[in-house]
Amino acid sequence: MDKEKALLEKQLEQALQKRRNLEDVQIGLIELNREKAKILMNFSDAWQGNQAYTAIGKLQDEMEAEWRETRKNANALEDQLVEEQRQIRNQLERLEENNTNGAY
Repeated sequence: MDKEKALLEKQLEQALQKRRNLEDVQIGLIELNREKAKILMNFSDAWQGNQAYTAIGKLQDEMEAEWRETRKNANALEDQLVEEQRQIRNQLERLEENNTNGAY
């Protein structure tokens, strides 16, 4: 039982670490998106005219679509990690209940 509990606790810690890493990546993505927006603004300031507005609009649309897809993937991954943690916690609770009830 102790080995199983230790293994589950280790898995839980690994899942928590994955989530922390994902949060770090998400922060980096937000910063990257801000930098891309700044570059687009600089581009906008430097290049003017009808063609510029068309090109800038297209770039903005592409950046927004890319950002939405990235967020969608990050959210899906976060949901998976949350579910993994929930399952591990449930296993730990069952293990402790079995130990308390003498069923193990």
